[in-house]
Amino acid sequence: MNNPVIFFVEEARATSIEYAAKLLGLKFSGSRYEHPQPCPHCGGTDTFAFNTAKNKWNCRAGGVGGNDGIGMVAHCEGLDLHRRAHFLEACAIVLGRPVPDQAEQESAEEHVRRLRRIEQRRRHNEKQAAAKSQLDFRERERQRARAIYEAAAPVGRYGRPVAEYLAARGCGQITSSHWLRYASGLVYWHGQDEGGRPVALHAGPAMIAPFMDRSLVAIGCHITWLDLACAPKFRPQLFDPASGELLPSKKMRGSKKGGLIPLSGDPSARRWVGGEGIENGAAFACWENWRPDTFYFAAGDLGNLAGPAAAGSRFAHPTLKKPDAKGVLRPVMVAGPVPRPDRDAEDAMWVGDHVEELVLLADADSERVMTAAAMARARARHARPGRAIPIVWPRPGCDFAAMAAQAARVA
Repeated sequence: MNNPVIFFVEEARATSIEYAAKLLGLKFSGSRYEHPQPCPHCGGTDTFAFNTAKNKWNCRAGGVGGNDGIGMVAHCEGLDLHRRAHFLEACAIVLGRPVPDQAEQESAEEHVRRLRRIEQRRRHNEKQAAAKSQLDFRERERQRARAIYEAAAPVGRYGRPVAEYLAARGCGQITSSHWLRYASGLVYWHGQDEGGRPVALHAGPAMIAPFMDRSLVAIGCHITWLDLACAPKFRPQLFDPASGELLPSKKMRGSKKGGLIPLSGDPSARRWVGGEGIENGAAFACWENWRPDTFYFAAGDLGNLAGPAAAGSRFAHPTLKKPDAKGVLRPVMVAGPVPRPDRDAEDAMWVGDHVEELVLLADADSERVMTAAAMARARARHARPGRAIPIVWPRPGCDFAAMAAQAARVA
């Protein structure tokens, strides 16, 4: 007489490592066969791996491994294969159905509950693997950004093109800044070739600025490619080879959220001045002659300056409209002036608790209503008892850098 349990076990043994890995929600590393990651049972960083080509798995932390899905499932789920009940449970997890001699004893309700437990376990493992993958990617990007910044030369000694660029943009001399750096031939990567490899579209001089966290540790970098012969922005014009689209001559690497770009001065100063971009902050600093009692900074963009808005503070733009799915024009909704109540430290740039005056620089060549709402939100977010937060606007349709450059030409 055939024993259904034997066939059940043999069917489970035939399950591939790849299938079992998907069932467990383990992380797959692109097109490679080897997939290292934290062990779901032992933890660690890359102590666990499975190979879909060799149909093998291994855990260095636990000192175990094998070449079937049953063993891998048992290890990940903390089951002891030397115990019959645990072994059969591992087989049941792999196949997604109960052990034959237990099936008749399992009610429909118990069957549903068991399948639900398996699915919850799979989703939990998958969620953990995805979160770890995101953290790994983020840390790799931060490391690359730090490497770019650390390899660049200080502006004061070697980076004359950076000083000339900022002077051409109306920012005066910034050679005293020990934050900004210069790279003589930084590659601008864009797109991929037929083999999937990144393409070096351009290589040239660049200004490198760090994104610093509250501990003044670099978490990212801001790159501006320079071309002093290309007025009025003095940045190269780069085009997508496929579409002909004009590409931005600035890029950010690593993390920016929650960080800021220091331009000049000491963060211990009680007066801070800054806005979105480097050029705007430097131009305003030049206008007030780089005050020694002030720390000048840039947030990188408006979102990092102001942070997210409270959902209930959104409002309809007074003039801008866009068609909905049916083609009917509807007002554009604007993120409001009230910060989101459940704030995270990385939602927006940090400001030292000791700061008594925070001068926020607006950008008048951006859409006025959206910018005004964001600036009001930034002021509300960074407000503290006793802290003054004036918002300074340039001439309509301009930014401070454009105003400074125009004034320099007139002079």
